[in-house]
Amino acid sequence: MTQINSNYMDFHCHLDMKAFDGNREATVKEFFDSGFSKLVTVADPYEPGSFEKTREILSYDENVFCMAAAHPHNADRYTPEIEKSLFQFISDSGAVGFGEAGLDFFYNLSTPENQVRVFRRQIAIARELRLPLVIHSREAEPVVLQTLEETKFDRPVVFHCYTGNMTDAEEILKRGYFISISGIVTFKQKKTDYLREIAKMIPLDRLFTETDSPYLSPEPFRGKDNTPVRVKYTADKIAELKGIPVSELNGAVNRNFVKTFTPGAGTVPLT
Repeated sequence: MTQINSNYMDFHCHLDMKAFDGNREATVKEFFDSGFSKLVTVADPYEPGSFEKTREILSYDENVFCMAAAHPHNADRYTPEIEKSLFQFISDSGAVGFGEAGLDFFYNLSTPENQVRVFRRQIAIARELRLPLVIHSREAEPVVLQTLEETKFDRPVVFHCYTGNMTDAEEILKRGYFISISGIVTFKQKKTDYLREIAKMIPLDRLFTETDSPYLSPEPFRGKDNTPVRVKYTADKIAELKGIPVSELNGAVNRNFVKTFTPGAGTVPLT
């Protein structure tokens, strides 16, 4: 494969999922053979075998990283055993972040009360482990921000796969947090125009790019399983929106990762 050497980075994908069965190592090889830089896969304590698969994925390349947390969809099933397994995995895997944790008031697959309760506990764990927090938020940004403020969380925070509005995005950035943009930014629908405006205004030093694969394949692959190498389409679109070379955008994204997701990063409040 032709070397692209533009340092594309996939900040958030789910290589442990069934869609990648039998193809994980080849997927990672394709990513790095393309000249791409870093890949972050997310482990799920509720999914049998996720931790074991993720440990194997980490062995494929030194530039594969991982994170884990209890997803809000499963807050009704949060137990001391789940929490213990999280602590153990993060300890022995060298996870660089704690996520995705947060609130989802769009699907409400767990009760809002349990989601908030578990989210507060996840914030406490991230603080205890001195890890950046990666947020899942659907129609819940004001409550997420209020909870972070009430708990006085002082580590880096990234809102992954952002789909909120401009007002909340501006508040997220005002607090010194980061926003990660997925392939939704490429969708050729008027209803996603707002997200392109948000991507355009995010400062380079507060931006990440991701696939959330196997979900959210960008144009022209919508409807198909996504894969980390397609982060190129997301980054290219954001660079186009900003009117800058994609190499400049990717350089910023990689710097953001190095300064934020390394030991000791963000040990003082960002704002």
